[in-house]
Amino acid sequence: MDKNLLISFKEYSAIKHKQPYFYTVESSDQVLYYFGAEHKKDPNHPQFERLQNDWNEFLQKTSGTKSIVVFECNVNITNEIMLKEAIEKYGESGAIVFWAEQAHIASVRPEPTIKDEAKVLLEDFSRDEIFYFYIIRGIVSWQRATVRKEFDEFIKLNIKRYEDVLGWSDFDFSFETVKKVHQQIFGREFNLDDKDFLIKIPNPTCDESRINEVARKSSMIRNIAILDCIENYWQEGYNIFVVYGASHAVMQEPVIKSLVP
Repeated sequence: MDKNLLISFKEYSAIKHKQPYFYTVESSDQVLYYFGAEHKKDPNHPQFERLQNDWNEFLQKTSGTKSIVVFECNVNITNEIMLKEAIEKYGESGAIVFWAEQAHIASVRPEPTIKDEAKVLLEDFSRDEIFYFYIIRGIVSWQRATVRKEFDEFIKLNIKRYEDVLGWSDFDFSFETVKKVHQQIFGREFNLDDKDFLIKIPNPTCDESRINEVARKSSMIRNIAILDCIENYWQEGYNIFVVYGASHAVMQEPVIKSLVP
């Protein structure tokens, strides 16, 4: 696998692609399916039918051989959960982990921990910028959800999560910090209803502010971790079904296809 082939964000910005974005890689005895999803938590969204069809095809091709699912985000699927609830909570990752559980196929989230990622981000960015990025990214995900907690409950839990994980001393882990940083960067008050603007802030393909640079570095850290995981499982002879956001799929495609000469 040649990771030097990873597409940069500058290169990616010039690429027009569909969502979902799908491709496969096959050798004489292995197959890899990569489903680049549009992040949706609506069970009625048409991409879930496409994802299930691709998954079923993968199962047919790989029956009786060792396989692994590689997925994005934190997912907690219990025996009691139904597909609809899995999608409403976790989107495409919930769906694929649900189906993998049904097929008795292991699934793995390959990304670094937030604590490890933040250590790398601190080489270039302040604690205020990093904390703000994580919280705004969570808010955008919350806004995308079809079933969700009240905002006050959500933001309290999300901030506590990052306080516990990051453990920075002498740092104000609060929503007041988020609003302060927002005002400093954009010169205007935080507005939860300004969804079209908020969604751009943690987007690595946008250029609204320095926070997009944080997002780009975070994404590249994650891309390398994902590729390392895929390479390791491929070398161990696994068939692999990957479900990640479409931008990851596109940027990683040249690297993934270098698995097979």
